[in-house]
Amino acid sequence: MRKPGKNLRALLFAGMLAYIVSGASPASGAEGPMAPSNLRCEYLSNPRGIDVLQPRFSWVLEHTGRGETQTAYQILISSQAESLVKDRGDEWDSGKVASDESSQVVYKGNQLASGQTYYWKVKSWDKEGTASPYSESAHFEMGLLSRDEWKGQWIGGANQLRTEFELPDGVVRARAYVTGVGYYELRINGEKVGRNVLDPAWTTYEKRVLYSTYDITRHLQRGSNAVGVMLGRGWYGPPALLLQINIEMAGGKRMSIVSSPAWKIKNGPITSDSLYDGETYDARLETAGWDRAGFDDASWTAAQPVDGPKGVLSAQMMPAIEVVDTLPPLTMTNPQPGVYVYDMGQNMSGWVRLRVRGPRGSTVTLHFAELIYDNGMINRENIRTAKARDIYTLHGGGSEVYEPRFTYHGFRYVEIRGFPGAPNLDSVRGRVVHSAVGTVGSFVASKQILNQIQKLIHWSQLTNLFGIPTDCDQRNERQGWMGDAHITAEEAMMNFDMAAFYTNFIRDIHDIQSQEGMVSDTVPHRYGSVPADPAWGTAYPLLCWYLWEQYGDRRILEENYEGLKKYVEYLRTRSTDNVLSFSHYGDWVAVEQTPGDYVSAAYYYDDVQVLARVAKVLGRTSDAETFSQLEVQIKDAFNRKFFDPASGNYADGTQTANAMALNLDLVPKDRRGRVAGNLTNDIVYRHDTHLTTGFIGVKHVMEALTKIGRADLAYDLATQTTYPSWGYMVSQGATTLWELWQNKTGPSMNSHDHIMFGSVGSWFYRALGGINLDEDSVGYRHIRIEPQIVRDLARAGASMDTIRGTVSSSWTHSAGSITLDVTIPVNSDARIVIPRENDMTEVTVTEGERVVFEKGQYVAGDAGIAGATAEKNGDIIFTAGSGNYSFKLTGQ
Repeated sequence: MRKPGKNLRALLFAGMLAYIVSGASPASGAEGPMAPSNLRCEYLSNPRGIDVLQPRFSWVLEHTGRGETQTAYQILISSQAESLVKDRGDEWDSGKVASDESSQVVYKGNQLASGQTYYWKVKSWDKEGTASPYSESAHFEMGLLSRDEWKGQWIGGANQLRTEFELPDGVVRARAYVTGVGYYELRINGEKVGRNVLDPAWTTYEKRVLYSTYDITRHLQRGSNAVGVMLGRGWYGPPALLLQINIEMAGGKRMSIVSSPAWKIKNGPITSDSLYDGETYDARLETAGWDRAGFDDASWTAAQPVDGPKGVLSAQMMPAIEVVDTLPPLTMTNPQPGVYVYDMGQNMSGWVRLRVRGPRGSTVTLHFAELIYDNGMINRENIRTAKARDIYTLHGGGSEVYEPRFTYHGFRYVEIRGFPGAPNLDSVRGRVVHSAVGTVGSFVASKQILNQIQKLIHWSQLTNLFGIPTDCDQRNERQGWMGDAHITAEEAMMNFDMAAFYTNFIRDIHDIQSQEGMVSDTVPHRYGSVPADPAWGTAYPLLCWYLWEQYGDRRILEENYEGLKKYVEYLRTRSTDNVLSFSHYGDWVAVEQTPGDYVSAAYYYDDVQVLARVAKVLGRTSDAETFSQLEVQIKDAFNRKFFDPASGNYADGTQTANAMALNLDLVPKDRRGRVAGNLTNDIVYRHDTHLTTGFIGVKHVMEALTKIGRADLAYDLATQTTYPSWGYMVSQGATTLWELWQNKTGPSMNSHDHIMFGSVGSWFYRALGGINLDEDSVGYRHIRIEPQIVRDLARAGASMDTIRGTVSSSWTHSAGSITLDVTIPVNSDARIVIPRENDMTEVTVTEGERVVFEKGQYVAGDAGIAGATAEKNGDIIFTAGSGNYSFKLTGQ
């Protein structure tokens, strides 16, 4: 049985949710605070090669008691692991700092040095003043902090490069700092170094190039050594390499190996590579031992110095693209002579590993597709001009294994032609490839269609993370469309560990911004317009704001404040009488069109609203007041232009139009009831409880319905199984989300792996799971647990590993009874809303075995619970500190 990969483990995790939220406490032999865990530096666990001069630290607290908070912490950071063992921080000893901050704690020690490894640990004090044990030691390592430290040259001229060198002594420590554009594979003494593939991540190369840092100590040896590098074109063009290896040897000797014209080059077996068209590999051109010492490279030529990209060299401080899983095919068919079609059972991103034996010179061609015709042949019409094929020519002489290096495909089906003899199910394995972000969230419900949609979201999101958030993974596009990026970002942050990934992407946006403040539809910019459609450009302020909300990241606001201000000021110059009208796409792929100028005007208001909040957070009082006033002016102008008093609708009265106005707080209070009624009537009566939105509007519909108290109607939409709906995709056999509500399979814009309709995922967590940030809270310091118990849904639960620890909520509903199990992390508190049935009377609530609410009154005495109130609508709201809680509400 193969080891479960990350995606499979995520699904297994969903099944464990009931256990997670069951109230079990961590095992401990002692009462009080336990050692902090999950230590992170710049959102990463033990990162190697960072270039932030004042990195930030976070940790997760654990405690045997309820209602616990951190009142102080102490961080020790040392350049020597041995010093840390002795509780000495020679680089920074924070001392006992009175603070409840357990995340975004900024380094304040000695100046950090390039290439140095630092070891750190932390302890905390609880509200009783009791100290925890120190955490286990963690570490972080600095990269090269200035361009002057890079001694190598950009070189190129061929797709294989090599050099050899001698080491007179044993190696104590060695690091490789490397980037290759478009992509590289680093090999030392015959072995591939690291797990990274398709490295580095795509950037605007004239502004920034990312490099990776590898610990290569074990790869080197005393005596002769060889370094080999393979290069691919990627998004760049004629490939180039920049490399530096710093070596420390026994006795203190140091040596650096750098890329230079002294290296040797020769084109290897990869005869062509393209992200869209695939890779062609001729194994007859392999040169055995080229990446080992002692190889005769006399026939190779000298490397050519090349200009290389001009962008600043920055550390790649996010999860790299990796092969994260291996999938066996479900079936193999033989629809035509010599044609074999494999069904992987899952639309995926990556490639296949081919195992073949045959005569020298035999050529095997693999074509990739998402779709299949009724006759069993693959349907490639929807991938447009992308060839999406890999071609392998055999070396001959035994069993051969091939998988590509410098391309990837989006596919469920693989067609093989030219296979010597007949293949079998073991001839191919699917290799799942994407940015290796960890899974942090899980959602599960008693209604199976919701779990199926969640699975589609999970796969669609992961398969569209390739250093940037892409739109699709199969056709000749695969771009960082900003509309797709922001509309699904909250869902992504709830499902996956996205903080470092989005930090990098926001920097990408900042890099692309013009002096006038414009940003582009895609980042890096290859497709789309400049300036961006306002519903796409809004990704810049919204992603910054989401990082603040989800992770408490103040630095992202500080670093981008001037850029955000410049962006809003640009929009202001394009507006007339405070209404922004220009539009390229509007509510893209909608069933019923909403005017593009309306969508742009609504997002202009939201951008100004976000900027006013950012200014307030950063203490920019004057700016906050200025943008708050502009916000009011835009709202007034918006209502004058787009609201129709006669019909009570905005714009043309589409679901998108009325939902956007409600969700973005553009509707004056005295009109909200009428607009809300028009929205629900349109959904229920005009469209038989179906959506008519595009991917922009659908997020606003689900959130607006919940805000106006119609989560039940949002649930009806989420569980719909006929066109247009998410469930319709499931009913048609989809394993990832589509680009269109329609099931189209012809030669047009109809990707079958697009994440943009995945925003419903955040609604699952917030509405059905009930996990919300409390008002004005960030980083889950203050939480609101408020599940929407709707219709025939008997159970639902969600769990998220937040920056402060695990938050979970799981509920069951039966006639006369509601149970709610909740976990609140140490150093957080929550308002826990327990709804009751409309006709329920004589309500009693227990927590564990203790009554905590009866006869309309809170009953004190349960540890961790500070109080409770009954709302006019019958909901009961408990105020609680950290801990595991199990509530049960009963009534007549």
